This record gives sequence, C-alpha cells and structure tokens, in this order.
Amino acid sequence: MKKLKRLLPDDLRVRTKCDPLPHRAIRLLSTQKDIDAMLDFVYARSNKGVSHNRSKPTIIGLSANQVGVMKRICIVDLAIRRKGHSEVHVMINPHITWRSKTKVQRMEGCVNLPNIWGFVPRSVKIDVTYSDRWGNFYQMRASGWAATLIQHEVDHLNGTLYIDHLPDPTKALSVSEQEYAEYKKYPKKWKKYHDVTRLVVSPQS
Repeated sequence: MKKLKRLLPDDLRVRTKCDPLPHRAIRLLSTQKDIDAMLDFVYARSNKGVSHNRSKPTIIGLSANQVGVMKRICIVDLAIRRKGHSEVHVMINPHITWRSKTKVQRMEGCVNLPNIWGFVPRSVKIDVTYSDRWGNFYQMRASGWAATLIQHEVDHLNGTLYIDHLPDPTKALSVSEQEYAEYKKYPKKWKKYHDVTRLVVSPQS
C-alpha cells in the first residue's frame, strides 16, 4: 500500500483542477489503490472513537490533489461533530448542481495549511451528484456542516482553497498544536493571525 503525504500549499498540484474520471476508469485497480491510500490517510488522522483527543483537530475530508493524486476523488466523513462515529463516503466526480442562496459562516481548516483556520461563508444547503468507488451514481441533498464540507472538498478539486474566500487574508487565524484546545473553546474571539495573502488566488485570476 502506497503512503500518501500532504502537499505544501504552494505546490502547483494543489492549485490544479482535477479532470473528471471516466466511468470505465473508476473500477481499475490503480484507481482502487488510490482510494484505499486516501482512506488510510484520513482514518490515520480522523481522531475519532474511544481514543478521541479534544486537543487535536479531526480530519473529516480529503481531496485527491491535496496528496498528489490528480483524480477527481474526495473522501468526506459526514458524521461531523460526532466524535465517536464515522460516516465516510467516497465521492468520485462530485458535482454541485444547486446551492441555496442562504449562507452560513463556519470555521474551516485544511490539511495543506496546518495550524491555520478561517471563517468562510458557504451555502446552507446543496444538491450534489457523484459516483461511489464502484461506479454507482448518487444524488444527495446536504445541509449544515455536511454541505460546508462537500463545498470545501469540491473547491479543492477545482484548485480552490478556503483561504481564497476569506474576507481579509491578512487575518487568517494562527493556532499552534498546543493552542488548539484553547482556540476551540472561543474561536470567534481568537486574536492571533497569519497573513496568507501570497497563497491566495483571486476568482479573477
């Protein structure tokens, strides 16, 4: 089993849009090995179950290009904020077909940007289509945290990072591992910042 490593945020692959995977390629052994490697990456860092550590963040999503796999695949754990449970979905060629006009601002982080967080506005509800790892087609309406997560991961597959949506990229929240537990108590009151301007890609670029 190959081991995947997260890419640095300035790696061009993180900013590269992943092309759709042809249906005939979904069940290929190479694709299945990539999916297994992505699942291993997520589960190794999921921080869920009886060993859950409140002082560490939980990884609930991963897109293939974050770890150098240039295929339109993402992993999402929709049991968000349920630290003892997982509801992991493999989404291939996810496509958001509808977004609600109503938005909510939630805290987001990124595997490629450790120790940096920010509040991003996302649609409260979305409709998304995708295939699972065996090529079965699905349509889903997601709301709340699940909608936020799926929008975040589809952004990744389009070469977009959550920092591109920050109102002020000079004030991304800077949180060390040692500070995480304290930060989680009062995230909206956190006053330590990190300037991510050089990493931001504007919608016009």
